[in-house]
Amino acid sequence: MLRVKQISGVCSLTLGNLIKSEHFVPNVIYMQCIRWKRKPIWLPTAKTKMFRVPQRPQIPTDEYLELKRLFNNYRTSMKSLMNHFENEFLKNQEQFDETVINKQAEDDFIKCNLINDEWNKKVAKVREVRLPKVKKANKELVLKRLIKKEERDLSKMQKIEEHVKKLKEEVKTFITAENIDEAIEEALTNIVSHDYAIDLKGNIYKGKYTNGQETNV
Repeated sequence: MLRVKQISGVCSLTLGNLIKSEHFVPNVIYMQCIRWKRKPIWLPTAKTKMFRVPQRPQIPTDEYLELKRLFNNYRTSMKSLMNHFENEFLKNQEQFDETVINKQAEDDFIKCNLINDEWNKKVAKVREVRLPKVKKANKELVLKRLIKKEERDLSKMQKIEEHVKKLKEEVKTFITAENIDEAIEEALTNIVSHDYAIDLKGNIYKGKYTNGQETNV
């Protein structure tokens, strides 16, 4: 008997019945035929073996005792293993009990608070040592900035005073209503002309309001 094995996941019995049909063409990605080494599990007991009583095998005494000893050892190991699993299951039940969980949470909270209090005390001691140093450093920094600001203000005032003195000296040359006649007479007597030319050699040629001399720049 042949059994069809495929990737599509169809039951072997259903696929075997379908393959017997003449009009069935399997559409699968991969197909492999395997010959059964024994009767398939879904077939019933054969008629010739239905009422047969199998003969009990005759085992030697030594072999029977050895098999019994091995079976007793196996049964003892399995019993101890099952007891271990039961104990672990009970431990897990106790561990995941709501009251146990709440108690563990409270204990953990108390421990965390104690650790936090100890850490706060350590940090407070460090802060008490650090804050005076920081305060002193900030005070020195502020004093340095104030000194620099005073120096900048003083330099600005000196520049302003120099500029004011310069302006006061220049005020004497300003033309006012009192000295406008003198300024006009001085401008007429001292004529300043910028009407001149320069050649390629650098000689300056004055205009008609000058003496007309050639000078070399």
